[in-house]
Amino acid sequence: MIVTPAVRDYLDATRPAADPLLAEMQAHGARERIPILDAQSGALLHVLAHAIGARRIVEVGTAIGVSTLQLARALPADGELVSYEIDPGRHAAAQAYLERDGLGARVDLRLQDARAGLAELDGPFDLAFLDGVKAEYEEYLDLVVPLLRPGGLVAVDNVLMSGTVAENRSDGHWTDEQIATARAFNERLLHHPQLVATIAPVGDGIALAARR
Repeated sequence: MIVTPAVRDYLDATRPAADPLLAEMQAHGARERIPILDAQSGALLHVLAHAIGARRIVEVGTAIGVSTLQLARALPADGELVSYEIDPGRHAAAQAYLERDGLGARVDLRLQDARAGLAELDGPFDLAFLDGVKAEYEEYLDLVVPLLRPGGLVAVDNVLMSGTVAENRSDGHWTDEQIATARAFNERLLHHPQLVATIAPVGDGIALAARR
């Protein structure tokens, strides 16, 4: 936990309840132990996409589409979201959920390694969300920064890893190697010459950076 129980309970109590489809997706993730974006982080991404008037978004790590749904719902009718996933079952589940929400025309779900896919994309994009393989975050960052417009945002999930990144020790879930990699990534992001960045203690830690 990276916030106190009282803060967590307050946020849970004051946040509007998930709509039926999103609640179904959250239950799916919990039931099958699929790592999906937590509700508070999803709400943050949705607000940020609205705030910057995002029309084009790229995402690394669709899973079953929870974060994809939150981002796509913030797009205008003619907006576009390109999302990468490498697990066929999760990719198919996300496609079905997003079609049910009427978002199929806005979302381009690609069953492809994001590193290869990002190299093929043409910018500019307004927002990039990174939530794929943690050891590959630096590679994703190198590929998405050139795709962002000036003022465009990149958001990165799990940068505090249940607080272990701050404590610099394993909790049995996140390994010492993962923690060291995350600390190195955070340091690089926060001092990136093309970005203005910060880390927010939301969910499992969300890094936010705007392209200069």
